[in-house]
Amino acid sequence: MFGRLVYKNISPALYQAAKSCASLQSNTVCRNVIVNSVITRDVHCKAPNVSHVPCRFYSKEATLEDMVVDFQEVKKATSDGKVLIVDVREPEEVKEHGKIPNSINIPLGTVSSALSTMPDAEFERTFQRPKPTEDTEIIFYCMIGKRSGMAQQNAFNLGYKNVKNYLGSWTDWANKTQ
Repeated sequence: MFGRLVYKNISPALYQAAKSCASLQSNTVCRNVIVNSVITRDVHCKAPNVSHVPCRFYSKEATLEDMVVDFQEVKKATSDGKVLIVDVREPEEVKEHGKIPNSINIPLGTVSSALSTMPDAEFERTFQRPKPTEDTEIIFYCMIGKRSGMAQQNAFNLGYKNVKNYLGSWTDWANKTQ
């Protein structure tokens, strides 16, 4: 369900109409938007005597910070061809330290362009993996989890819905696989 209602310069009558409309969720059109790392919903309501009431709701249930994976989930994903594991470190770091099996290297600075403007055929030729769809599970990792969090945010902003961050990243992986 929705969290609290966030509104600005809205009359008490419109507020009540929006509040009741949100609780009923009838005749609503919702659109997910990310604002300050919180997934929000823009809801346009058709309430009695009110043509359209724009209101914004948000829920902490669906934040990107909650979309993280641990070592066991990543280990399982290495043998699942449907999951795309993306290392966002620079190629020199990958050569020096190693990589998680079945992952591809897309440096952080090129993640957005690779996922958005790169043609499907070029993506597949470059990374030997099909270009992900908006529903593909993508796990990002780096050295300690910070850059992978930025890549996750970028991918989400591009419309990818199932993006996860391996917070322990390479450091955790290397410690647990030795």
